[in-house]
Amino acid sequence: MPNVLNVATSGLLTMQKALATTGHNIANVSTEGYSRQTVTFESREAGAGSGGFVGNGVRTATIVRAYDAFLGKELRDTTSAAKHFEVFSQMAGKLDDLLAEQDGGVATQFERLFSSIQDVSNNPSATPERQVLLGEARALVTQFNQLDTALASMNDQINVRLESMVQEINAIAKNVALINDKIDSARASAGGQPPNDLLDKRDLLLQQLSEYIGVTVTEQSNGAVNILVGTGQPLVVGTRFESLSLGPGRYDPVAFEVEIEQAAGNSVPITEAVSGGAMQGLLRFRDETLSSARHELGLLATGVTETFNAQHKLGLDLSGTAGGNFFAPIAPIAASDYQNTGTSVATVSISNIAEVQPTDYKLYYNGTAWQLTNQTSGETNNIGLGPITIDGLTIGVTAGANIGDSYLIRPAYRAASAFRVEITQTSKIAAAAPLVASAPITNQGDAKINSIENTNMTGIPVAADVTMTYSANALGAGQPGFTLSGGITGTIGYNPANESGGKTVTLANLGGSSLQLAGVPAEGDVLTIANNTSGGGDNRNALRLSGLQSTGLLLNSAASYQAMYASTVSSVGIQTRQATTSAETQSTLQAQANQSLNSLAGVNLDEEAANLLKFQQAYQATAQMVATANEMFNTLLSAFR
Repeated sequence: MPNVLNVATSGLLTMQKALATTGHNIANVSTEGYSRQTVTFESREAGAGSGGFVGNGVRTATIVRAYDAFLGKELRDTTSAAKHFEVFSQMAGKLDDLLAEQDGGVATQFERLFSSIQDVSNNPSATPERQVLLGEARALVTQFNQLDTALASMNDQINVRLESMVQEINAIAKNVALINDKIDSARASAGGQPPNDLLDKRDLLLQQLSEYIGVTVTEQSNGAVNILVGTGQPLVVGTRFESLSLGPGRYDPVAFEVEIEQAAGNSVPITEAVSGGAMQGLLRFRDETLSSARHELGLLATGVTETFNAQHKLGLDLSGTAGGNFFAPIAPIAASDYQNTGTSVATVSISNIAEVQPTDYKLYYNGTAWQLTNQTSGETNNIGLGPITIDGLTIGVTAGANIGDSYLIRPAYRAASAFRVEITQTSKIAAAAPLVASAPITNQGDAKINSIENTNMTGIPVAADVTMTYSANALGAGQPGFTLSGGITGTIGYNPANESGGKTVTLANLGGSSLQLAGVPAEGDVLTIANNTSGGGDNRNALRLSGLQSTGLLLNSAASYQAMYASTVSSVGIQTRQATTSAETQSTLQAQANQSLNSLAGVNLDEEAANLLKFQQAYQATAQMVATANEMFNTLLSAFR
């Protein structure tokens, strides 16, 4: 008799738990991160009797949640990847929109600038045309300055978002550590039974954490989890958690470094090791796409400055003075690591703008020599103690370095913000060429100098006019040419028989001037090269300035000004499209992983309704057993009355 009652009682208690668990599932059907729970039954130990073993009822073995660790990891990983590409795509799209908007502005402004130079060449002595040229040059400078300011603003936005992410990550890490402690305590007090709701809360926190940063999760024997970030740096270990922080960049204080604060009080940079999540998306965009755009924009500004100034200095202004800088020179930067302990100083200058590349270089001292690493290609050169000329740069370092000291060589980063028009007076525009050539009317032949173009100002102005006298034997018997006298001396071979259509010769000691000779001279005919003392109506240097527009002057002489800017816009556009495609792919994978986990852990109301009915009927049947046991007991009692 007691066995029947015990069996019935165990069934009632067990079905109550099953009904409560089913109700708990139904109540949490819309709870984020909730995993469906299931009661696992097991029979109680049977009792031995003369007729064999008699059942002793049922009991609850455990209540488990429908969860798969592999599916959970897959969802975290795909979430991290999706957030990475989503944020990268969003930021790249903003940059693409900004550059595309400026594409017409910058490209159009280049057209306006060179159109105004052409106007000056058409009327080189007119002040209004010169004023327009200065105005268009300043307008171009303004566009470059504003564009770099916009890019700097994007960097500021990234810093703000990084600060917010660090706070969120730290808050989640703290909560995970607290829940680890609660899980450990709950398991101990419940004889090792899993605290399912706490586990769900922790998994939800891990899922939220994976949106910000990629994580590696390992479980301890007591049910607590460890969280690793970067290349294995511990963020949470059991009930202890570390904090992330932002520190100034080693070479650039506004390029924040992500650091993890260790128990000893040290902060370890993990920026380059961050993988996955929105944080990687921001850092990757900043260090790759945004940085590249600023490098290329800066190189373009520096290139315009260097090449335009170089040609402008080869001409004469309205007062007959050699031209000066049209744009203010922009110096490259050698940024020192704030952790340097030595006294060395790095210097960098541009030796050939055509060879300069839009990238940074890391200069590192290993104790015996300096090593220079291209930050884009990864190529490393051992430069000893310097100096070295590489990629159009001359880099030098003074003595006094300690091992581990380093510098970041930045040829043109942020140079667009330093782009300025230096010339202020219209009369200082050097539209004229410094030398003029003439042929006296007394010459018997028709020889002439069609053009004369200097490449430097060595020997200019000449101390005296250069007289070129033709002789059939200038270079020896039967070797015709010109004998030079006056400002410079020497001979030039020229054979009218086969060179009268045109011959170009170079006078190295006269500004490296290229002369185009043509015609048939008579014996004793003279050609003269003199200083240009009345260059007001001369437009030859203005024409050469105008020719810079379509000349390959940058990126190993392969790109013109506008072609380089168009390449920058195109590059960002390609990266944006690739990031958008990757974001869509990863979002699909995330949705699939989420669906797989939900199909296992999600609450199905139809299934729960069926379970509710099943357990209700079992409860009612078990209750009937109690009633039967009670009736049997009463019958037994009545037999003894």
